[in-house]
Amino acid sequence: MTTRPKIVLLGMLTKIPVAGVAWLIGQYATGFERLGCDVFYVEAHGRTPSMFMHTRDDDPTSTATSFLAAVMARFGLEHRWAFHALHREGACYGMSAAELRRLYRDADLIINMHGGTKPRDEHLETGRLVYLGTDPVQLELELHEGDRTATEFLEQHVAYFTWGLNHGNPDCALPWSEDHPFVPNPPPVVVDFWQDEPAPADAPFSTIGNWRQEWRDVEYRGELYHWSKHHEFLKLIDLPGRVAPRFELALGSYAEKDRRLLESHGWAVRPAADMSSDLDDYRDYIVGSRAEFTVAKDQNVRLRTGWFSERTATYLAAGRPVVMQDTGFGNAIPTGDGLLAFDDVDGAEHAVKSVDADYERHRQAAREIAREYFNYDVVLGALLATVGIASPHRTTPRIPRTSPAPVTFPPSLRLTPRSRRPLELPDQTVEHVAGRPIPSAAIPASPNPEASIVVASVDNFVPCRLALESVLASAAQVTFEVIVVDNGSTDGTRQYLSVLGARNPNVRVIRNDGNRGFAAATNQGIAVARGRAVVLLNDDTIVTPGWLDRLTSHLHDPTIGLVGATTNRCGNEAEVPAAYEDYGGLLELAARRAQTYEASRFDIPVAVMFCVAARREALERVGRLDEQFELGLFEDDDYSRRVRETGLRVTCAEDVFVHHFGEATLGRLAAGGHYGALFDANRRRFEEKWGTRWQ
Repeated sequence: MTTRPKIVLLGMLTKIPVAGVAWLIGQYATGFERLGCDVFYVEAHGRTPSMFMHTRDDDPTSTATSFLAAVMARFGLEHRWAFHALHREGACYGMSAAELRRLYRDADLIINMHGGTKPRDEHLETGRLVYLGTDPVQLELELHEGDRTATEFLEQHVAYFTWGLNHGNPDCALPWSEDHPFVPNPPPVVVDFWQDEPAPADAPFSTIGNWRQEWRDVEYRGELYHWSKHHEFLKLIDLPGRVAPRFELALGSYAEKDRRLLESHGWAVRPAADMSSDLDDYRDYIVGSRAEFTVAKDQNVRLRTGWFSERTATYLAAGRPVVMQDTGFGNAIPTGDGLLAFDDVDGAEHAVKSVDADYERHRQAAREIAREYFNYDVVLGALLATVGIASPHRTTPRIPRTSPAPVTFPPSLRLTPRSRRPLELPDQTVEHVAGRPIPSAAIPASPNPEASIVVASVDNFVPCRLALESVLASAAQVTFEVIVVDNGSTDGTRQYLSVLGARNPNVRVIRNDGNRGFAAATNQGIAVARGRAVVLLNDDTIVTPGWLDRLTSHLHDPTIGLVGATTNRCGNEAEVPAAYEDYGGLLELAARRAQTYEASRFDIPVAVMFCVAARREALERVGRLDEQFELGLFEDDDYSRRVRETGLRVTCAEDVFVHHFGEATLGRLAAGGHYGALFDANRRRFEEKWGTRWQ
């Protein structure tokens, strides 16, 4: 019988007792339950529930407890919730103190929602506490500035998730923390909670939120970034006069003068409390709207964090189009149909008119976006996969049907270098690769992958992106992990690898402080590899669809100890004619060779290590790479000879073609005249080791 994982949601509903937060908790809880988990909700934030006090004589704890019990019962958690009233000498409501202690001990995952709970010893002792950030910017800036309190708080967690869906991408200005890599994970929805019925023709473009919140402004690099949304709404104050639809704002935190200002420009205003105090009223308001029109905080807009709200996700789930101020979320979620982003009042006008012009198309697209990008099985399945928890009902996350940030590259991408020593790629290639969003391939981590791909890299930002993202793009039947060993890069590769590893559970990164050389770095990767086959791949290669399946299939022959691929550039018998100039041409050539030379191979004196594979038992028999060859050169000659010394064959797979730029790292030495010296030194080492003259 499969054991159901236990998930604890640490929340703060009694601190913010509004319907939107209750729905958020309910959708996380229901989503995890439907994935086969047992969910428990706990509040241990230590705050007095002052929102439930109306007079000095009120007992807010009693009222808050009753409210919490009703919400939990609605989502099937009648006996699986606790209010640990730290403000009242630690009294426990709902579950008993003993039950709560056992729950923490047995939990597979404890999620600190909003980061609103100060971790306690019982949260930390099992090493399963994870951070879920719903409002990016302030904490990330505190980390960047070395704030000790923020750092100590976050370091108590073992994983970090964020609603900042663009965090880490090239166009996001929010600083990235390599020590605390945030994984984008949007707010989940349970789509069937939201009715999908057409709204009345006169229904408004609406939203629910706060108008003025004059706190939590932050300063970064000499600029002030605002928290309050009224700054952004005021930029659009004239919008109702430019378009036909009626706009309605359900607001909190506004004054009478704010209402008069908005209404004088055509905005309808009503108190958010009208629908935020009851879950059904909240849902009915969203479902009764024609669409959502909303802005984001200035912080998220200018820093392009990709922030996306749980309220907006529910509008989409209800089949209501969304017109939202752009925060960079388009790098993670498709926009244009159903979800429209705008930058200014002109863009907002165009988006609203587009929705009106073909409302039914946008309505259906909104619902589809909710299913493919926000449904609980997509969002929470990915979260569980990231932390290594297998759901009894779904062992792998559902992969979105389409992606706005495709892993693969356009066929027209130019691959012919402008120069080779040092390697310089065409400007358009550099701009495309360096500027594109860092992808998530939705490939789950496997504790026992069939293949481990080891890549050593140093200061090869663009070629390295091409290599690694081509690996993630080339879907394989064999399960695999990628182990990247960075030799002290300073050109942006280091941060890129941190982001890539955070977004892809099957990618692991080892960071060295300096350049330890190819052999030493490769040995580091081999030492932690878990695959039955180990593939060594250079960081200046591009692999093609099916390469891994075909390459490792040659290892089924027990006489083979090492197998390499064919390529356009390597200087020995594995180099074959290759006349392509772009990525599309590479794919065509690789496909032709795969068909023409299916399962064909030949013995070769040296398998050049731009791409080679070996069975684990063969590696253990032959041993690790010889690190005396320092930065590189001759380790492949040496290793091929060692393989044959053990009685195994060295072969070249004719049905596998891998693009190789060649000498992307060592070629930089040629400009300074150091390449020749390294070549001569390593040749002498090789000849002395084997007592023969190298040819």
